[in-house]
Amino acid sequence: MFAALDIGTNSFHLVVAKPVETGFEVIASEKEVIRLGHGSGDMKLLEQDAIDRGIAALTRMRAIADVHNAKLRAVATSAVREAQNKNDFIKRARKEADVDVEIISGIEEARLIHLGVRHAIAIGDRPMLMSDIGGGFNRIVVAVGEKILLSRSFKLGAVRLTDRFFRNRSVAPECGWWLS
Repeated sequence: MFAALDIGTNSFHLVVAKPVETGFEVIASEKEVIRLGHGSGDMKLLEQDAIDRGIAALTRMRAIADVHNAKLRAVATSAVREAQNKNDFIKRARKEADVDVEIISGIEEARLIHLGVRHAIAIGDRPMLMSDIGGGFNRIVVAVGEKILLSRSFKLGAVRLTDRFFRNRSVAPECGWWLS
């Protein structure tokens, strides 16, 4: 059994799976909105309450992996990668939740997403354009089969842009700000 934990800017995703002849069979999955990168458009610091929410979620997700006797790999993306206080989060994750966090680059994140999409969708060797809109970044991948032709990562994530441009305004239709 394997467990993959994506520590994203907006949410944490856990998937527990077992290898089968055709790939993997998902045994359990969990998603929790943490907003780890919430608080400032530049995402230079993880706020203490966000770290606390993150550690609590990691503890719950570690327990799920343990119930299934799954080996856990946890990867962190832009919010942790960019934070000046990333070591505070990583140390607490190890000490309090027994989770070793690996920080990955945007390009590695795009590679892993491409791999996941290829396993989830029977696309074969047809050309593929994939866009993954995360909380901190938007990743674009152009690929043919297993070969990635182009992979880019842009600082245009949903949380980053919301915090930068809509911090003190509602984006609900009733506010009508876009009509002026």
